Formats: sequence, C-alpha cells, structure tokens
Amino acid sequence: MFTPIKSFLFLFSCLLILALVSYFWGDTSFSITSNYSIRFFNIKQFIESEKNIVQKEDSVKAIIQQASFIESQSNADTSVLKIDTLKIKNFLKPLQVDKSFISKIEYPNNDRSVLKNFFDALTNAVNKSIHILYYGDSQIEEDRFSGFFREKWQMHFGGNGVGYLPFMPVAQWITPKIIYSDNWQKYACFATFGNTSEIYGPAGQSFFFDSNSGKAKIVIKCNSNAVPINCLFNRLKIFYGYASEPIIFHYLNGNEKLVSDTLSIKSPLAVKEFPVSSTEEITLDFEGFESPYFYGLSLESYGNGVYVDNIALRGSSGTFFHWIKPEILREFFKIQNVQLIILQFGGNALPMIDSEEKAQQYVRFMDAQIKVLKKIQPNISILFVGPSDMSVNINGVMQTHPFLESVNNGLKQVAMNNRCAYFDMYSAMGGRNSMVIWVEENMAAKDYIHFTPSSARKMAALIYYSLMKDYIDYIENSAQP
Repeated sequence: MFTPIKSFLFLFSCLLILALVSYFWGDTSFSITSNYSIRFFNIKQFIESEKNIVQKEDSVKAIIQQASFIESQSNADTSVLKIDTLKIKNFLKPLQVDKSFISKIEYPNNDRSVLKNFFDALTNAVNKSIHILYYGDSQIEEDRFSGFFREKWQMHFGGNGVGYLPFMPVAQWITPKIIYSDNWQKYACFATFGNTSEIYGPAGQSFFFDSNSGKAKIVIKCNSNAVPINCLFNRLKIFYGYASEPIIFHYLNGNEKLVSDTLSIKSPLAVKEFPVSSTEEITLDFEGFESPYFYGLSLESYGNGVYVDNIALRGSSGTFFHWIKPEILREFFKIQNVQLIILQFGGNALPMIDSEEKAQQYVRFMDAQIKVLKKIQPNISILFVGPSDMSVNINGVMQTHPFLESVNNGLKQVAMNNRCAYFDMYSAMGGRNSMVIWVEENMAAKDYIHFTPSSARKMAALIYYSLMKDYIDYIENSAQP
C-alpha cells in the first residue's frame, strides 16, 4: 500500500531520473521508427539560459529606465509654444536635450550630413510644410512610434492632422476612424509579391469600388475628445489616378454638401483638395461604373508645419517599393514635399529565415529597395530602424532568433553603404535575449515580438531624442563661422 511519503518518494525518484537523463543526455535523439524519435530536453541549456537572463536582467532594466527617463524629458517641452523663423535658437533650449546624451543613431563614417536635407527642411518647416513617411510593419500600427514623432514636431514646427491614411485601414486608430462601404476592394503588392498588371500607390496599396454597384462611400469620423491633436486638421486631400471614365464625386462635411465634382484624369497620380470646417464627420460619395485607382487620403492643415504619415503594412518585410511605379512615388514626394523616409522592417522576414544564405538574401533585397528610393529622389534622407529582439522557442527555451543578429548587422551595413542613418533597436533594447526581460516586465507582448503601446512610445522617444540631439548639433555647427 502506498503511503503519502512513498508516493512522494516515487514521484521524486522519477523526476530525479528524468533530470539526470536530461542533464547527461540532453539533446540526444533516440529513434523509435523511421518517422518518429524521442529527444530529451537539455536541462543544462535551460539552466545556462536562466543564468544568462538573470545576469542580463539588471542591464536591460536600466535600459528600460533610461528609455522612460528620455520619454519624460521629451514630454517636458509640452508647454513650449511653436517656434517661428526668427526664434530657431529659442527652440533649442526648451527641448532640454542633455548634451552628455549619446545619440543611438549611427551614420556612415559618423557623417550626420546624410540627413542634411531633412535637417534643413525641418528648420524651414514653419515656412514650408514637409512630410515624413514612416513605413513599417505591424510594430507601428495604430500610430505607435510615428504618433510620438508627429506630436513633438507639430508642437514645435506647426501643422495639424495625422497626414496620409489608406481607404481601408487594417487596424483602426482611436481617431480619426475611417468607415467604408462594403463594396471596396484592396490590392497590396507587399502581401501578394506584386503584380505587373496592377497599379499601386505610395503605400504599396490601391483601392477600388465595385463598378457593378455604381456607388461607394468613405466616412471619416473624428472624436475630438479622444486624441484632440489628431482632429485639428482643416484640409483634406484625395490621391487617385487613371480615372479613365469620369467619376462623380460628392463631398459632405457633416450634413452639408460642399462640393460636387468629377474625377477624370489619365495620369498615374492626381490629388483633389478640399477645405474642412468640421472634423466630426466627413463623407465622400463616389458614383460611376469604372472605378479609378484610389491610393489614400491625407488630413492636414493649411498652415505650414510637419506631417508624419503612418504607413503600417501588416505582414510586410519592406521589399515592395520596386512594384510601385517610379512616376507615382516621384510625384507624391513632390506634392507632399517628402524630406525624410523612415523604414522600420526586418521582423516579418525572420520567421522565413533558417539559414545564413536566406539572411543575406533578405539583406540584398532591402539594399535594392533603398536604391529604388534613392534613384527616384537622390537627395532624400532615409533613417532605417532595425528590428527589435525577437524570441523563439529553441529546445524549450525562449531565445533570440538564430539569424536576427546577422540580419540586423547586414541591414546596418546596407544603410551605411547607401548613406542612410541607422537606429539599432536590437542593441538599444539590450541585445541578445533582451526581449524575454521586456516581456517579464510587461513591456512587450507574450508573442515575444511586439512592444506594448507604452513601451513602443518609450522606444519612439529614444529614436526621437537621438534624432533631435543630432539635429541640434547640426544646427549649432552650421551656425559657427
């Protein structure tokens, strides 16, 4: 008869035997049949991994604390008024950038002039509006990262509104919200590897309404009580192209019909612009039997300033720009006065990478994409934000993806070779196996890939703070005789 103590000793003995087998024969496989085998868990690897994480924990927590401090420093200027052209020097002081802070952004040969055109345009944004295109994957959905930049730059340099938005967003923002009739369709080159017979807009997407119905609708609603700064726009732009057959267009602001017009143009990209008196509800009605290519809309203000366009492309690895007609991107860059492109990619490519050869292949793909952008607009400033740490289950232990460092180092070299700036987010958050600690600190999701909204804001603050530190240094050095 088993007594409680005997049951305990029996279970303890079984666990001890399994632990010894795991310790001495871990990772050893024993074939049962030609198709099945038994592999023992390696407890030594688990113990070593836990030991490394414990040793790393303090340094990663210190990084999180620093990011929180940088965020608070960046928030310290919320009461500062917008600058004007005669008081650029006064702008530098209230930013309160710590002169001893070391920027996390890397430059080829430490040459910050690769962002010269952007820095000059930023200084002059109070006279002429500029756009920053922030391309990324699901890490930047719902205005994460980009929203922080927009908030800060618009506070200092002017501009109201969120900028460019797709007709059919995958992840709806809190505000503004886009509601579309059910007869709209979307084509995206980054999800289907592109199609030479299709036309794609600046965000790698195009939208059509079902011509059989003859009508379609887009409604933009802005709840100013949610995120007031996003609802201060007074101008609406609609980007479209190849309207081979005239489309009747009605623009309603609230219940008032302000404009009835016709969309008819043969060129790849055109823009229609309308004033907005109330942002609570805007309705766009379309009537016709052959839909043009619609690319997106932009919510802006008539005053000058800075716009940060959140172009979140879920599932994209960033290898799609070659599918977009160069004339579309070139004209869009010109119309919107695009002065900086931020590319935040790499995470979506890693699940498909299981060899060094595939890692280098992806790096070459991204090199080609940057060259596409540089060819279209040679003087464009580009900041590449590298992938964050990503943990995968390796023999029962959550560890950094085996080829993440290879991809990160390759992307950094590509940025340097193409005279772009690079923010190494992997290193900035703590490097190898740091994501495990971010998850433990409730600063990242349980998928060990995505930041939480609050931690994404902290990382955005770190990028922004680094960028503005370099901007201030550039301004001060340029002012010296």
